[in-house]
Amino acid sequence: MASLFIDSTYDITLGILDDNLGWIKFDKFYGQKASAIIQSQTYNLLESANLKISDITSLISIAGPGFYTGLRLSEGFSDVLIFSGIKHYSFLSYSIPFLSGVPTGVWITKAYRGEYFFHFWDLNSSRNELVAAKDLEGFLKSVNMSHFYIHSESSIDDYSRKLLSGYLATHELLKIYSQKILSSVISTHSKVDSFYFRAPEDEFKVSI
Repeated sequence: MASLFIDSTYDITLGILDDNLGWIKFDKFYGQKASAIIQSQTYNLLESANLKISDITSLISIAGPGFYTGLRLSEGFSDVLIFSGIKHYSFLSYSIPFLSGVPTGVWITKAYRGEYFFHFWDLNSSRNELVAAKDLEGFLKSVNMSHFYIHSESSIDDYSRKLLSGYLATHELLKIYSQKILSSVISTHSKVDSFYFRAPEDEFKVSI
């Protein structure tokens, strides 16, 4: 039996994992409309691994942080699979370094409205912060960037990339440490709400 992995926070990443949570397939699709490819590429991925949807026992998805449309798409696709009896587990991408054994660090991604989202963590606590683009350069001067993470190159822009002295991508950690990270998610029966940076009613508020 196998598990299906979906990440639609920015681009689309699809994967298939074996019983030991090692990667059978791990493919990323850039710059394509998620709604146009997620079902067909999932089918193609399963076919290339000689699997059918009935061979999938669990679905593991990243619930954010990310943009509303992409996350809603993976949520809807997940709901269809759940109706078929497939178990669903989900987690937030900024938890990947900690789950892989990194005790302290900073994670950044671009957010809505010209803002950047930061997640800080150590062994005792964690916190999130939204920073406006005009304040980013000054804000980074106060941040210890020795353990700095992004999710993928698609999750930051040229402006923030120039300001960062260096970083690791959590996508790469997930490829290398899939067993450690995902076994923790599954063993705790983790399933979290989608994270859109702010509540949809705030994000899509109509100005009068």
